[in-house]
Amino acid sequence: MAKYPSQLQDKFNLRLPDGMKDAIAERAKENGRSINSEIVQILQDALIRDDISNVDDFDKSTPTEFKIAARRMILALEEFEEQKRKLFNLKDEDSGINLLNISPKK
Repeated sequence: MAKYPSQLQDKFNLRLPDGMKDAIAERAKENGRSINSEIVQILQDALIRDDISNVDDFDKSTPTEFKIAARRMILALEEFEEQKRKLFNLKDEDSGINLLNISPKK
């Protein structure tokens, strides 16, 4: 029997304080996401904030929102490149190729 991608992902049971699930469910509804997707987004946002706290590329006057957006963009580009790498069966040693310019043969 074939497995769905979600069945192959890591799983983690979590206990929440009273009322937190309801608060997350409300936030998820406002953002048009499932509770699971909302929790993942909250965790990703927290990790990005931690990740940008040590970034030297920005000076102290750069707004936090900009730093977060920049970090999200970098992560999205990294994910995009990884997906292209998988699509075209590229190996890590092919890293000199600009993956943004690769397109399927017609």
